[in-house]
Amino acid sequence: MIALYLAHARGFFRDPAGLMLTLALPPFVYLMFAAIFGAAAGGDLDLRIALHDSVNAPASVAITERLTERHDGRLRLVSRRDEVDRKVLDGEADVGVILTACPVAPICAEVVAHPGRATAGQALQGELLGLSAPDPSSGDSPVRFRAVGPRGDPLALYFAGGVSLMFVFFAAMHGALGWLDDRRNGLLARLSLAAGGLGRVLAARAAWMITVGVAQTTLVFALAIRHAPAPDLATVAAWTVTTLVVAAAAAGLALGLIALCRTRDQAEPVSTVAALLAAALGGSMAPRFLMPEAFRTLGWITPHAWGIDAYTAVVWQRALGPAVYGAWAALALFATVGFVLAAVMERRRQNG
Repeated sequence: MIALYLAHARGFFRDPAGLMLTLALPPFVYLMFAAIFGAAAGGDLDLRIALHDSVNAPASVAITERLTERHDGRLRLVSRRDEVDRKVLDGEADVGVILTACPVAPICAEVVAHPGRATAGQALQGELLGLSAPDPSSGDSPVRFRAVGPRGDPLALYFAGGVSLMFVFFAAMHGALGWLDDRRNGLLARLSLAAGGLGRVLAARAAWMITVGVAQTTLVFALAIRHAPAPDLATVAAWTVTTLVVAAAAAGLALGLIALCRTRDQAEPVSTVAALLAAALGGSMAPRFLMPEAFRTLGWITPHAWGIDAYTAVVWQRALGPAVYGAWAALALFATVGFVLAAVMERRRQNG
């Protein structure tokens, strides 16, 4: 028994990849999750703020300076009142502030936020209450909240995109493991000969994985559609394109990642950790505006961030513009890189 125990120990320490996945990744994942979600739980939100000062009085200038100091360069001044609403709706700002004159305090403020980002608006509302020095004898609050955007529940739609992306990638990783099994038992080589080349075998598996991803996403949005404005033909078409490129990105990246692995024992933890980290960084587990700025920026390396933003723009904002086209291009690039990597690695193994 002792000999078997020591044999297992020697095998464990002789596998650098397994050693890293078992001992190094858990504390790393803990530190990353603590950094992402700990800041939000503690109320320390890295908010992008669009502010319009319609008073330009000493009290309003003082509030602007305090907000600028507290939010460390993430506050942007805008010259027009309607520009605050536009920046919040377009996603350029997490929350907007309009400073006005009022009788109950030196300065009153209107906090403008997307309904799906009510948490951000409420956090800033509390901060402004502490800065506005209201008259204690007045029962009116100098800080009011106003939601902008169409009717519905944008947070429910946000998580429809986030959850569907997370499970599409988990399913793609699971599907790509079958490719590894085909390689191990020699079926991949026989299928390549029968089908007329490795590319056709890869394309067939990718097409099936994309079909599964589209089906998963369709089921999720079928439940979430009641929270969205009534869809039109353009919205359905844009959603379909988004779903296809998301599923293609998942299939491509999964096949590329699994192609880098030599054994199933190596591929299973690698694929699980990769899918989990991408979901956390990309905003599938919690809205990205709750994350610190560094993690919000880092999230752009994941397809999840691009996919969620595309779904939000298409389904909720009905904004088919450069942001959506850019997200489609990024997702298509993820898919292409993954497919090419898988084809190159497998062809190299077959020729080697």
